[in-house]
Parts: sequence; structure tokens; C-alpha cells
Amino acid sequence: MKTASRPRFAHPAILLLALSLATLSVASADSPLEKCMERMKKAYKALALGLEKPQESNQSTYVSLAETIKSSATESRDFVPKLAESLPPDQKTAMVKSFREDMDSFVVSVDGLIQNLKASKWEEANKDMANLKNEMRDGHREFRKD
Repeated sequence: MKTASRPRFAHPAILLLALSLATLSVASADSPLEKCMERMKKAYKALALGLEKPQESNQSTYVSLAETIKSSATESRDFVPKLAESLPPDQKTAMVKSFREDMDSFVVSVDGLIQNLKASKWEEANKDMANLKNEMRDGHREFRKD
């Protein structure tokens, strides 16, 4: 069975463009938390695409994208998810505490990714990316109001 492949970065300049887009503020997001999450999502997608066929010459760009993910996650930790706003005070407090713990754990995972990228351990970095994707999915299920 043949699966559709995603486009490849033909040139490092395209990867740099993806990096610059990942760091731009998102006008459509209406809360600081959503802006952080959108930056994180764009950086994650650009990094995942770059790591499909990693090139040593793009290593610093990969690290920069991972650092964008980390800084966005660190910044978002201090915000309150919209879903928590609708909860009674005791449940809100518990949800915010859980959200912050999950974000702290996520940042630790991103640190591992950064180390693997710096060491050019591409296979390990791709495993880290898969784990981050699972963590993001689980976090959205628990804390996101659709």
C-alpha cells in the first residue's frame, strides 16, 4: 500500500522560512495560551517535516525549532486553560495544577529532544517527536475546550 508523502524541504532556505513562520505571533488566536500553543504547533510541524530526512547542515535549525517548542511550552505553563474557567473553584485549582505539571513534564521531554538533536541522533529525535505528539494529544484531550 502506497501512502502519500509529505513535501520535503528541497533547500535549507525553505526550512529557515518554516522556522520564521513558527516564531511569528498568530493573529487568529484570541488568548495568550492559544498563541503559545499555535507557535508550538507550527514549530513541531516544521521540525517533524525536517526530520523526515534530516541533514547535518540543518542541525542548528532543528535545535532552534525545538527551542521554540520549549519556550512556548514554558510560557504557556503560566496560563489557565479556557476549560478551567468554567469549573467550580476547587476543580479549577486542581485542573490548573494538573495542567502545569503536564507542561513541566512536556518541557523535560523537549529537553531530551534538544539533546538528541544536538548530538545528531536523528532516530532518537524522531522517537522523541512521536512521544511529544502523544503528550500533546493527551493534553489536548484533558485540557482543551473544542
